Amino acid sequence: MIPPRGVGAFAASKAAVTAPCDTGQVTELKPTHARDMWKALTNNATGLIRDAHTLLEAGSFGRARSLTVLAQEELGKALWLYDQFEFVWNTGDETPQDVPRLDQHGRSHVAKYMSAVEFGDGLDEFWGDYSKWEDIGHTEAEWAEHFERRRREAEAAAQEANAAKQRGFYVDLDEMSGEVRTPSDVDAGSLVDDLRTAAQVIEMLLISDHTRMKHDAVTPYDSTHIQQRWLLPIAHPGESA
Repeated sequence: MIPPRGVGAFAASKAAVTAPCDTGQVTELKPTHARDMWKALTNNATGLIRDAHTLLEAGSFGRARSLTVLAQEELGKALWLYDQFEFVWNTGDETPQDVPRLDQHGRSHVAKYMSAVEFGDGLDEFWGDYSKWEDIGHTEAEWAEHFERRRREAEAAAQEANAAKQRGFYVDLDEMSGEVRTPSDVDAGSLVDDLRTAAQVIEMLLISDHTRMKHDAVTPYDSTHIQQRWLLPIAHPGESA
């Protein structure tokens, strides 16, 4: 038996975040204010992807990698808001709400990136490709084991990404050899594919939001088409002509 993945899997595993970082304040937002913040976050994530693409084309791979990671961190915060306010954005209810994950993890690079990784698990299925689905068992225990393993993998990826982000920004010393390391030492590696995937995951959230507004909302349509157009040549190179 195969449980739902993608957004459902993200929601099922959203509590699995380690190393909380308390901002020391209560983040209570009205839904319209949360919407403004969500759009600012997705706009910033989109802008970071575009800047990373420019740096990639200029051969500045270290900084391009760093901006790609930052974009995914901004996406993580946007996902927390979306999960909290999606329903009331449909109905127009303006009752303020707390955003616990923003309070607890808003300064945790690993927590933000983990959320983006978990959401990105649904990318293939979003576009109708179910070839990578795996049978993870038939019992709650088997499901729990699968999601715990995936949580550990996402956390490891987030820690690795944070280290790569720092290496792309800063000069430091290699702990083993003592050699000076600079951002210009970073090679392209898998950056082309990683940047494209990051753009596609942000695009997936924007398209999901469009679908929500079109089919479920009684509130006025609030377009993100311009961000989608900006992402298109990076997310789907060769298809935007």
